Amino acid sequence: MKQTMIKIFALLLAITAATTPSLAETYVQQFGYDAPDGNRITGFIYQAQDTPKDAPLAVLMHGLMGSSLYWLADDNRMQGDDVSADLIARGYRVLALDARHHGARIVDVKPIEHVLKARKGDSADYEAMILKTVDDYQFALDKVLAKYADTQRVLVVGYSMGAQTGVLLAARDPRVTHLVTMVPPAVRNVPAVSPLTFAPKVTVPWFLLMAEKDQYSTPEQNTELVAAAGRAPETRTFDSKHVLPASYVSAVEAWLDQISD
Repeated sequence: MKQTMIKIFALLLAITAATTPSLAETYVQQFGYDAPDGNRITGFIYQAQDTPKDAPLAVLMHGLMGSSLYWLADDNRMQGDDVSADLIARGYRVLALDARHHGARIVDVKPIEHVLKARKGDSADYEAMILKTVDDYQFALDKVLAKYADTQRVLVVGYSMGAQTGVLLAARDPRVTHLVTMVPPAVRNVPAVSPLTFAPKVTVPWFLLMAEKDQYSTPEQNTELVAAAGRAPETRTFDSKHVLPASYVSAVEAWLDQISD
């Protein structure tokens, strides 16, 4: 574990050093917290040198088999780094964690194994992975917002499994003020952690991005999710599979412009 953390820290330094000129005055702070159940929470805070203490906070959630570095790695397949860069340019402080069993949180069983078991009817480990990840984000918010007590906006952004956990967090935590979700999986076979189950409790401004050919949520399931929301989300649908085209970043930026206005 120690060697893994050293490698990740070195990568963070390399990513920080490689930022574009417009983001040259930014830095990444790696951190680790002990969750109440003893599990080690790993992730980072990303901000500019002059980010004020009352800056809005963006909470980023990665997808299945990913890690918090999804939001930093240059030219990754789903443009997470572009989303982060735009948030920093807007003055946000960015928080990202590794989900349970992901990233630096080395375990013997890969996350996909929990998914496969759930598809066969044994969902206990998958449920725990999702719910404990949401718990970890709430615990991390406790820590970060205690330090930055004047924060007024908490924007949650999630892709795929991260969109799923984002819906759960927005439903459970009143500190969340805005939500952006990209292609949340339906997960109807595990209602305890399905976005549909929690959507009625999401009452904050919500931008929901969907895909016509999504392998993990059909158009009918997406329509049902929209109808179930406690506050009708603004939506955008792409003619793509689960991996959205790069243009989704511009859609997110336009929505952020809207809520800023």
